[in-house]
Amino acid sequence: MMRFTKISMLAAGTLAVFLFSGCVSSESSVAPGIEDFVYRGHDFGPDRDSDYRRGVMDGCRTTDGDYTKDHGRFKTNESYRAGWEHGRLHCKGTSVQ
Repeated sequence: MMRFTKISMLAAGTLAVFLFSGCVSSESSVAPGIEDFVYRGHDFGPDRDSDYRRGVMDGCRTTDGDYTKDHGRFKTNESYRAGWEHGRLHCKGTSVQ
């Protein structure tokens, strides 16, 4: 009976190690060398292209009362449009730095 208990405990411990080891990741979610785009203290995420960045800056200027939007890019460039909208949303109420 004691032998069965020891084997059961060993099996349960081994199983727990395998189950809980999946909860820990040794890899970062961001590839090495890629930094987040931070503008006016707001983190807009990693790997943002130049159109997105320009959109964020224009959207932020718009919240300062200087309406800035490249209408052609806004209509045709999804990245610029997303950046402009995110910039306008996140920079609302922040001062120019």
